[in-house]
Amino acid sequence: MNRISVPGALLAALLLASASALLPGCFPKGQIFQVNPPDATVVLDGVVQGKASDFPEERYLKVESGTHLLELRKDGYRTYSREMYVGNSLLRIEVSLVESGAPPAPPGSGY
Repeated sequence: MNRISVPGALLAALLLASASALLPGCFPKGQIFQVNPPDATVVLDGVVQGKASDFPEERYLKVESGTHLLELRKDGYRTYSREMYVGNSLLRIEVSLVESGAPPAPPGSGY
């Protein structure tokens, strides 16, 4: 009888890949928000979901896999709007909204 030796890290990766292929609904997928100001409204695909502070890591916003339009809104601030893809994992959204009267952010600054 021949034995095949597989390093532990490789074995763990293979098991995880197999489990995710067999049980795609068992892994959390959604969005975690860290937004300044924290009471900005989260709008996903045109539907208000709540305040950004409602969705920390412990209570993430559950989102189906696929492409979605995310908006973060608050009076007195510019609306943050991005199309993003959500896969089979949690996506952390870290955004600081810009006040309406503030000058535009320089290119490449993330806004």
